[in-house]
Amino acid sequence: MKKTIQLDEMPAGYSLGAAKAGESLQIQFRGISLSSYGKDFIRKVEGYPQQILNEACEDFHPSQVKTLIAIIKSNLEVDVYLNEVEVFAQVVVSKAVQVGDPVRKNDIYHIDKVDFKDISFPTDCSYVVLMNNGWDRIMCYDFGPALQGENNHPIDYDVGQLIGAALSESIFYDIFDLNEEEWKLILASSWFPFSFIDYDEQKTLLNHIKLGWDTTAIEEKINSKFIENREAWLKEIQTNEKISNHFSFIEKALNYHSNNDYDGAIHVLYPRIEAILRDDFIRANPDKEGRRQEALSDHVQKNITNHTHSISRLFPEKFSQFILSNFFKDFDVHGDNSFISRNTLSHGVVDSAAFTMKSSLIGFLILDQIHRYTNIATNFEIKDVQEYL
Repeated sequence: MKKTIQLDEMPAGYSLGAAKAGESLQIQFRGISLSSYGKDFIRKVEGYPQQILNEACEDFHPSQVKTLIAIIKSNLEVDVYLNEVEVFAQVVVSKAVQVGDPVRKNDIYHIDKVDFKDISFPTDCSYVVLMNNGWDRIMCYDFGPALQGENNHPIDYDVGQLIGAALSESIFYDIFDLNEEEWKLILASSWFPFSFIDYDEQKTLLNHIKLGWDTTAIEEKINSKFIENREAWLKEIQTNEKISNHFSFIEKALNYHSNNDYDGAIHVLYPRIEAILRDDFIRANPDKEGRRQEALSDHVQKNITNHTHSISRLFPEKFSQFILSNFFKDFDVHGDNSFISRNTLSHGVVDSAAFTMKSSLIGFLILDQIHRYTNIATNFEIKDVQEYL
């Protein structure tokens, strides 16, 4: 159902604090909110969306709203689309999918973008979008185009991608609600929710780490799965042009790992991971040499964030942090170095007890993550060229 209404005044945003008359106040003019946020969502949805709903349909109860889209024009006219909206989602998949196949949570990394049939978002119009996802609700809004003078912010981004990020957060809520303290625990454990493991395995691993439970059984299960799939995995690596130059070394390291020679696997694999990270960096920055480990760590996430949003089971921003804090972890000449990192390995200070199945496996999972990142980037680059042509 589409209806056009007239507002009395232009929405500007939501207050971020309290102020007396005559005082300045910060407002948030663009953002997302989920019903799982609690009071933040209630305050926002009972503001402009409720006002627009009342104007458009006086007898329409909020519980009846499945989809609400409001496009707010500069003349205060609002095109309101309620419920009868066809919604299409573009997803980034974690495996090959054929036409007609059912797609489940484990099969996708995230919702790349959401489109609505016959509805567009003009750059000079504000908007509000409200959607249901099961028991959760998603609200996206931007009142920047309505602001005056230097505060005016036209829509200069893909609205569908912002909605995709919100929907991704809603779908995978139980792995995106981690706070910074929980992430510190995860990174300190030397583990990461690698994309080689599926959504359910990611949840299990993260819960074990947060609760301080032993992860040995999980590690062994992941290792068995990795070795069982080694031939298919090697074929994927060999077809990735951004990694394939290092294939012989990767295959050799995997042979060591499969035969429980973790010392051999680690010594061959870890230098190659740094080389692959450097190749990836130089490919995007041909005038640089890629000698700074901080730059290599920061760049790897851009394979994802340059093409899509970061609310993904790929965890691009956290992976960059993991590479710097774990893979490139520095050593202490006078302290404990009972961990494997590129630096403890190359400087010969690592204790022999650190050459474990876990450390070797994590190296392969780091490489697998980089493979997935670079492969996804290639697919987006091909798509962009095809659309340009």
